Amino acid sequence: MTTRERYYYAPAQGHGLAHDPLNAIIGPRPIGWIASVDESGHPNLAPYSFFNCFNYRPPIIGFASSGWKDSVDNITKTKAFVWNLVTQELAESMNETSAALPHGENEFLRAGLTMMPGHAVDVPLVAEDRKSVV
Repeated sequence: MTTRERYYYAPAQGHGLAHDPLNAIIGPRPIGWIASVDESGHPNLAPYSFFNCFNYRPPIIGFASSGWKDSVDNITKTKAFVWNLVTQELAESMNETSAALPHGENEFLRAGLTMMPGHAVDVPLVAEDRKSVV
């Protein structure tokens, strides 16, 4: 039997690295674009790398936010969001939507993306993405 060293990551004990290794442990990790609107109808679009589909019927898609951001606030108040998949072709636009903008500023416009009306909810889709789920 051979002995191999193994790195164990215990978040509470720190890691001593420049960046949190948890972000790189699962990869490739697709990015979910979460579109939402506030109570006044102002659109919001933000990328989230911690998301997944949790059920077929009913379809349940979830994401995790590190902090209380506009997306979380909007969804809590309106009970609606649209999930879009960031593809390689849209990576540069996705980076634009990750900027910290003042509340109400439109990330779709900032990134040069086209808003398309949602089907089941009153939240816009990313028209350039062909894999949206409402």
